[in-house]
Amino acid sequence: MSAAEELLGPQDEDIAPTAAECIAFVSDNQTHGVVESMMSQFFDSPLVRDGGSQQALEYLAEFPAPKVIIVDIEDSSAPLTAMLSLTAAFTEDTRLIGIGTINDINLYREMVGAGITDYLVKPVTEKALAAALARAEEPLHEPAHPEEKNSPDQVRRVAVIGSRGGVGASNLAVNLAWILSQEKKKKTVIVDLDLEFGTVALLLDLEPTTGLREALESPARIDSLFIESATARLTENLSVMATEETLSTDVHFKPEAIDLLFDTLGRTNEFIIVDLPRSALSLRRRIFETATDILLVTELTLPGLRDAMRILSTIEEVAAGQPVTVIASRTGSPQQAMSPKDFQKALGHKVSFLIPQDEKSFKQAANNGKPVVQIDARSKASKVMQGIVASLTGEKQPVKSAEGSGKENETKKKTLWSNMFKKG
Repeated sequence: MSAAEELLGPQDEDIAPTAAECIAFVSDNQTHGVVESMMSQFFDSPLVRDGGSQQALEYLAEFPAPKVIIVDIEDSSAPLTAMLSLTAAFTEDTRLIGIGTINDINLYREMVGAGITDYLVKPVTEKALAAALARAEEPLHEPAHPEEKNSPDQVRRVAVIGSRGGVGASNLAVNLAWILSQEKKKKTVIVDLDLEFGTVALLLDLEPTTGLREALESPARIDSLFIESATARLTENLSVMATEETLSTDVHFKPEAIDLLFDTLGRTNEFIIVDLPRSALSLRRRIFETATDILLVTELTLPGLRDAMRILSTIEEVAAGQPVTVIASRTGSPQQAMSPKDFQKALGHKVSFLIPQDEKSFKQAANNGKPVVQIDARSKASKVMQGIVASLTGEKQPVKSAEGSGKENETKKKTLWSNMFKKG
């Protein structure tokens, strides 16, 4: 009896075997559990068996090829050869997903170039496998991510930086990306360049992706396949690049990598939202030089004022004339030490938007791993962030500046009423 017959039991010779929807051959318990859990969400009667590429070949020799086959190639000394042997055993109507331990972008490129749907590196997560299975269900003869070939002047590169840590720059970046992609239907990617302490993935309840550090240190590796492997697709219009690097080694950025990375991202995206850390001088300098929009987020405090002035000075030094939009966050909170008008006067720069303190909405969003605008699109904070997006897309929308808000606005109202009573 063949190995395939031992796996599936005796078959009636008069009845042609029916092709399974999906079958997986895996070699360890952890992968087995993840694969079984996710396959049951995509297919009615999936099969998960112990084994690897050899067992998969034996199965294909005896039975019709399934719609999707997942194969663990950890034990193979030549992973690409093992996968190519499998593709030769079925028609182009079958999708093949490989699982292994070798984390090498070149291997990934070779596999995808050879027609393999995806290659996942252990330990495999449910989100990574779900994304691979979703790609397997896309039409066979259409590219998974067709390049729209945007011209450089069509792509907006929006750099978001906080004057200090904790002022809400990352939160703003995430919400802007969500509004652009979901409400405005713009192809958008958000890139978290704080490789060690970034919070974009956390705010969106995503597993950190891999490859961003490699892109910044070895720009020659960047191409469309690399971008696809290093990017997580949150929705049809929103992708995320956010990693979580170890704290034990330094990250050595190459400024020229920024140009290549953003040029490649710009081929399929209309907006690139960059969550920019205050560290990494050479990286920050290049972002300021190439951004189409710079958003500086600050709190209305003395430390916030000091650091906002320093960042504005740096921008003027490295990218003279580059327009900067200053945004005050958490206005109306107990921590606010200055009125918007006084802050603006001391800063010597207009404060264009005031995001009010909304602890309840932001806390709820953080606990659910969703943007505030998705949790409560009608909140005051959401309305302001929608206004910021309107300014980025060129929509005409009334903007409340720092001069016409807060206590000074109340004073104007009181004066008006006083004058009216005096006249009476």
